[in-house]
Amino acid sequence: MSEPVWVVMPILANPELTRGAIATVLAQSVPVRLLLINQGVEEPFRAELEAIAEEYPDRVLLWSHQPPLPSLAATWNRALDCVWQAGGDEALVVNNDVELHRSTIETLCRVREETGALFVSCVGVTAEQFDPTATSELIADTPRGGPDFSCFLISRACHDRFRFDEAFTPAFGEDCSYHRELMLAGEGQRIFSVNLPYLHHGSMTLKSVDSARRQQIERAIEQGSRAH
Repeated sequence: MSEPVWVVMPILANPELTRGAIATVLAQSVPVRLLLINQGVEEPFRAELEAIAEEYPDRVLLWSHQPPLPSLAATWNRALDCVWQAGGDEALVVNNDVELHRSTIETLCRVREETGALFVSCVGVTAEQFDPTATSELIADTPRGGPDFSCFLISRACHDRFRFDEAFTPAFGEDCSYHRELMLAGEGQRIFSVNLPYLHHGSMTLKSVDSARRQQIERAIEQGSRAH
């Protein structure tokens, strides 16, 4: 694998988990180029993200949108458009509250190439279930499951045909809608997960923001994503 694989990581909160997620991405067994997307973090955290980008100028790029993009789907679409324009053919999209095996990206790329998949994901597990020393041999000859949208490898061919619905504001629902769209188009067999675990702390973004902001986000979800 000669060219770095792009990784897209939107960030709204939680510096501690974000540091861990960034570390496991940069430690992958294949070259990566990481696009961090600041979706409205507090100023000290923004300064920290800027410092990380400065420390790895050839590997880490930081976007800060003011005001933030209206939805997670819009963020994914803009970031993936950037990756394709930069010459990428596939990209890992990942939450900032995860930890990955060192061979995660290498394995997903191999599976996608071997199967002709449009979209391949890992499976989120708890800390008790996650073994960071496990190898990619875990996925051999295992059945495919439904896609996991917190850690997925998507191809340009997939995103060119199927874009994420940006009307799910600010987030939630865009994942189920996307999976359904591919199934209705007859491509359901080309979007799946494989038995490659990753540690997903889960729902930590809302838990880590202050109460007033959390209530504001939850109201926006009810009025936007759920209504849509």
